[in-house]
Amino acid sequence: MAYRPHLRLPWELEEEILTRLPSKVLVRFRAVCKQWNSLFNDRSFVYNHLSLSRPQFILLTKYTIYSIDITDPTTKLRELHSSRHDLILSNVNITTCDEFLFCNYPRRWERGTALWNPWLRQVKWIKLVVDKHFDVFGLGYDNSGPEKVHKMLGYLRCPSKFQTDSYLERVSMKVVDNVYKMLDYFRSQPEDQINTYPERVAIYECASQTLRFIDTPDEEDMPICETAKRSHVSLNGNLYWIACNRQTREYFIQSFDFSREVFKPVCPLPFQKRHEQFLAVFKGDRFSLLTQCYLTRKIEIWVTKRKIDDREEVVWMNLMTLTATNLPKLFNKLYGVSYFIYDKNLVMCCGDDETGKLCIYVVKGDTCSKIQLGSDLNRLASRITWFSHCAYVPNWTSVPLEF
Repeated sequence: MAYRPHLRLPWELEEEILTRLPSKVLVRFRAVCKQWNSLFNDRSFVYNHLSLSRPQFILLTKYTIYSIDITDPTTKLRELHSSRHDLILSNVNITTCDEFLFCNYPRRWERGTALWNPWLRQVKWIKLVVDKHFDVFGLGYDNSGPEKVHKMLGYLRCPSKFQTDSYLERVSMKVVDNVYKMLDYFRSQPEDQINTYPERVAIYECASQTLRFIDTPDEEDMPICETAKRSHVSLNGNLYWIACNRQTREYFIQSFDFSREVFKPVCPLPFQKRHEQFLAVFKGDRFSLLTQCYLTRKIEIWVTKRKIDDREEVVWMNLMTLTATNLPKLFNKLYGVSYFIYDKNLVMCCGDDETGKLCIYVVKGDTCSKIQLGSDLNRLASRITWFSHCAYVPNWTSVPLEF
C-alpha cells in the first residue's frame, strides 16, 4: 500500500467543526493540543458556540439537581450527582451569569452564594459574614480593564446617613476565592421597622472586600423594582431587567453597568401593551422578549437584531407569533417562567395552570405540546414540592479559582 502523507484540514474548517460539537465533547478535547485549548478560551469562539448550542433547563428541587434536555418530542432528564453534595438545595434561586450558574440563597437561610458550572462539576462558594437582612440581588463585573473585577450591588434600608455609616463600620464580611461584584439590597433594621425606612443603593467589591454607597438619579429613587428582584438577566457582566417609567408609564429595559457603577436605560420595549413579559438572553449576545396577552394567551417573541453594546441602537424584530389554543397561562406563576428559543421552537418551563406541578411546553406554529414531569417521569412524581429553574447553555468555561 502506498504511503499517504498525513493531511490536515484547513484551520477555518477545523474551527467550524469544533463550534458545532456538544460541550461535553469539547471539555475532553482541551487536552488534544495547545491550539485547541487556546481556541476554547477565545471569546468569539465561545459566543459562536453558545449561539449554535441547544439550551437546557437546570432544575433544583428540594432533594436533587437535574438538567432537562428537550429534543422534540423526547425529554432527557439527567441527575447531576456530582454537584449535589457541594450545594445546599433548599430555597435557592438560580440565575445565569454569562457562562456560569449563580446560586443565590435568601439571607435568612444561608450565609453565602455560589458560582457553578454543572458540566465541569465545579462549584465556588462566595462566603459572606453579614447581617441576616443583607440580600444579594445579582452578580456582575467591571470589564473595562485587562482583568475582570467582580462586584455585588443592592439596598440598605436606613433612617439616617449616620446610622448607615455606623452599620458599614461594624459589619464584618469575608469573601472566599472571589472578586465578583454583586448587586445587593441591605436590610439592617429590626423586622418591624424595615418598611418604614428609605433604601440606599450599595455596592460591594469582592477583591478589596469593601462596601460603599453609590448615588442614583433623583427620578430613580427605586431603580430596582420588585419585578426585577424576581427576574433579571446577566449579559457581558451587566444586569438587565424590565422596568416602567413612573411618569410616562412606558416599559423599557433597565440595566446596571458594573464598570461605570451606574443605572441606565437601554431601550424601550417594542410595544407598550400591558402584557405579561419575560426577558432572556438570545444566542449569547442579544435579548429575546416573550410577551403574552392576558385575554387571548397569544404569545409573541421579539428579539434584538444586533448584539447588545453601547455603540449600537437597539432594534427589535418580531421572531414569531404563537396562537395555539392550549397555551399555558404565564402570569402569576408561583415559581416563575423560564424559556429558550431553538430551531423555531419556543420551549418553556413553568408550573401547570391547574396543579402547579412542573411542566415543559414545546410550542411550534399552532401546536403546543405539554410534558408534565410529575406524571411522565415517575421518579419525580412524589418528590417535587418546591423547585427553582432557569435556561442554561452547557459550556466548558472553568469557574475561576483565583482573581
